[in-house]
Amino acid sequence: MARTDALLLCAVLLLLSCGGDPGGQQQQMMMTDAATPPLEDYGGIGGDFTLEDQRGEAFELQSLRGRPALLFFGYTFCPDICPVTLSRIHRVHEILGDGGRDLATLFVTVDPDRDTADKLAEYLGYFDVGAIGLRGSKEEIDRVTSQYGGYYRLNREDGQADYFADHSTSTYLIDQQGKVRFLFGQSDGPEKMAAVTRQLLPETE
Repeated sequence: MARTDALLLCAVLLLLSCGGDPGGQQQQMMMTDAATPPLEDYGGIGGDFTLEDQRGEAFELQSLRGRPALLFFGYTFCPDICPVTLSRIHRVHEILGDGGRDLATLFVTVDPDRDTADKLAEYLGYFDVGAIGLRGSKEEIDRVTSQYGGYYRLNREDGQADYFADHSTSTYLIDQQGKVRFLFGQSDGPEKMAAVTRQLLPETE
């Protein structure tokens, strides 16, 4: 428990360090259309799926029709990539402001044995992005991971309670029709992510 609390504290500190930077918003506003990568068609990956959310209820991707989403694979005991990614998404929401109010965030755990529904709800609550935590059986997680061209591996021995996982680090931008339209890497900052995502959002005054 102490280790988990330490990870969450680090995540919150990362979140605070990423927010409230007016210079970052100015940089985003100055990005030209030519500097923003266009949306793409990743027809070979993605698609609908059904998993369980952090309330213990069935969640279907198709329930988000009409809303764009950012999806990524991770786990709550992740020491680095996952809190950094969630902090980055928090900053994306700050940059987009009211224009991004319909943007959903989907966190698919690759470690459902430890990531119970309650654990997902607690962990995601630290990042203030309204994220939907998703879990399922190993077979279900394997299927969704493969469907999105991802991967994961739990580095544990039989019965081991304390372990890390290797997993995909891309964040998938999904459009209002449920299609993958962009893959963000760890080198992509929130300004770029917001600029690309804005192409899916209605124009606001």
